[in-house]
Amino acid sequence: MIGNYWNSAYRNLMKRKKFSFINVFGLAIGMASALLILTYVTFEFSFDKMHTKYPHIYRVQSTFREGEVLTDNWASSSFGYGSAMKENLAGIEDYTRIGSLLQPEQIVKYGELTLRENQIAYADPGFFRLFDFELLKGDKKTSLSMPGQVVITERIARKYFKEEDPIGKILIFTGPYYKISCEVTGVMEEMPSNSHIHYNFLISYTSLPKFIHEYWYKHEAYTYVLLDSPEREAEIEREFPVMAEKYKTEEALKNKTWGVDLVPLADIHLTPQLGYEMETKGNRSAMIALVFAAIAILAIAWINYINLTVARSMERAREVGVRRVVGAFRKQLIHQFLFEALVMNLIAFILAVGLIELILPYFNQLVGRTVTFSVWLMDYWWVLLVLVFIAGIFLSGYYPALALLNRKPITLLKGKFLHSKSGERTRQVLVIIQYTASMILLCGTLIVFAQLNFMRSQSLGVKTDQTLVIKFPGRTDGLNVKLEAMKKAIMRLPLVHSVAASGAVPGEEVATFLSNRRTNDALKQNRLYEMLACDPDYIEAYGLQVIAGRGVFRRVRRRCR
Repeated sequence: MIGNYWNSAYRNLMKRKKFSFINVFGLAIGMASALLILTYVTFEFSFDKMHTKYPHIYRVQSTFREGEVLTDNWASSSFGYGSAMKENLAGIEDYTRIGSLLQPEQIVKYGELTLRENQIAYADPGFFRLFDFELLKGDKKTSLSMPGQVVITERIARKYFKEEDPIGKILIFTGPYYKISCEVTGVMEEMPSNSHIHYNFLISYTSLPKFIHEYWYKHEAYTYVLLDSPEREAEIEREFPVMAEKYKTEEALKNKTWGVDLVPLADIHLTPQLGYEMETKGNRSAMIALVFAAIAILAIAWINYINLTVARSMERAREVGVRRVVGAFRKQLIHQFLFEALVMNLIAFILAVGLIELILPYFNQLVGRTVTFSVWLMDYWWVLLVLVFIAGIFLSGYYPALALLNRKPITLLKGKFLHSKSGERTRQVLVIIQYTASMILLCGTLIVFAQLNFMRSQSLGVKTDQTLVIKFPGRTDGLNVKLEAMKKAIMRLPLVHSVAASGAVPGEEVATFLSNRRTNDALKQNRLYEMLACDPDYIEAYGLQVIAGRGVFRRVRRRCR
């Protein structure tokens, strides 16, 4: 029977080659577009699920309130949160801290090789207990247990040591305020692209100065806790503010209520962007919108396929009529149409996969990710893919069969259904649905395009056009004198309008805080303010408008206390 269905399907494909090509290729384009979108969505929802303990791992996020008003909400937390929470709150089995905000970029030296590196963090031994990042060389239990140890990625190992064994080699890290020598104790695989944690160097947490280890007033770490049960989340969030009171020993932030939000590891990537995130997050609402867009594209492709197939089926009316007259059962004819739909959809699917393989590298450049088909193997997403494919086969094969089999054999033999009102009405409904879905997609695309143009055309309040940023090589003796000398040398160039030095450029998140209070504050409440170190030329160089007070003077009499 299958052989008969195959022969019939093959004859119908080859009888009208142009028609078959248009039908299959149109379906393939629709499938490729929808599958590419759904692959990206699946990738976004797969973040951080490669860790076996992920259902019980939560990130501790900091909140600060004045009364009922939420004043600050940060992804980072204090260095002291982890140990204090495990000691004072029930339900926490383990924790780890990752410190990375103070030194976003450092100078790394090995022998005569000196390079500027970022993605450097401090991590404690709990890092490898909670997360399943593969260690190719070294021991997970001891590689971050002592001061002066560092774990590097495989790429960094090749970059600095070529073919040498990196274990035991010494790397020297120079930051803004310190220099530290670290022994390489481990080499790990590159962190997956669908992880929100990406570092090239993990320095042992005990390498930090001791006073920072349990410090509560530097929220420059990311804390992750392993709970014995997800039900503990609300309990810990409720009890934390009470526990925090005994650790608030300094004036800064003392007037605020300290709290935490525990966010499941797998949810971090698609929750709203907070201050001091490790990386730019995804958008859950955008992902849902993309799912509907993919469904609309598939609907358009399948309706187009159905319309073309129905139009072609009308020419096969007499064939179906003859088959029914000679004794073919209704079920057999439905199976024949479904088998033909299976063949057509399978060919279209293979073409779609080929198109995606060609497009995927360019798509990854567009979205800034490394998306692969392997994400379909996670969390049974492939089951959804198979179900959608089966549904498409059923819809595109069953309806054309139904359109013919609901007619009497004599009607089919005479070909009268070609011009029947019922057939015309059905095709009109399908065309209306197809055009409606197309218009919704087109309007949505135009709205997004208009929004992007609006964002690009708005003033940022800062002049960034024709501005060149040069990073200085790191803190050295006499840095201020050298910076002034370099500024004067650059200003002598004929095309240079202004030169300024600063700790960050517009668009970068400032991770330095200043604690102070007003001189006339009766309550003497200290507050934390984000602080950017810059010289007097900064305001002019970036075209900033001072709306009150004055800018920075070159010589300012100290009036602070």
